[in-house]
Amino acid sequence: MDGVIAEEDSSWITIHKYFGVDNSKSFKDYLDGKIDYSEFMRRDISLWPKMNIKTIENIFQNTKIIEGAKQVVTECKKKGYITALVSAGLDVLANKINKELEFDYVFANGLTIDQNGNLLGTGICRVELLRKDKVLTNLSKQLEIPLSQFVAIGDSKYDIAMLEIVGLSIAFNPKDEEIKRVVDIIIENNDINKILNYLLN
Repeated sequence: MDGVIAEEDSSWITIHKYFGVDNSKSFKDYLDGKIDYSEFMRRDISLWPKMNIKTIENIFQNTKIIEGAKQVVTECKKKGYITALVSAGLDVLANKINKELEFDYVFANGLTIDQNGNLLGTGICRVELLRKDKVLTNLSKQLEIPLSQFVAIGDSKYDIAMLEIVGLSIAFNPKDEEIKRVVDIIIENNDINKILNYLLN
């Protein structure tokens, strides 16, 4: 989602910047395997002030969807593709995006809230940053469609686990050299419609 469908590079970082906080130590601890993703989320959320979920929604109010994304999703669905948005970002942004793009499935992480919408300080881990492959594997079993018939699109090294297990992998505006080494197709410009050249033929 972040960087491919949305112009935000990271929904988490967007919130951190908004409040002027830094999660670099926790991020390193996660990448080094010292903490799991649920703990990483908890630490991230602990950096924020006490607030209501509506504040988070307002932060993403002006987030833009990359031009052409709606057409790509629509054309894929017309051709019979089942579409899914998989993000280690927040479902607040993912659901906002999906109101316009209408994916068949949306997988993103949540924030625990009370009955009044106030954040409780923990997250709901549905998509681990380094293990997006788990989501696709489960979806493959649910749909009874082999992963060899899946197409995955990503833009960073954090998508590699997902990209390595599918039949067709695409790097869209890749941020890292690592991702370029594992994908089947590399698209290095902002025209997301170019993806259709590989999916509709």
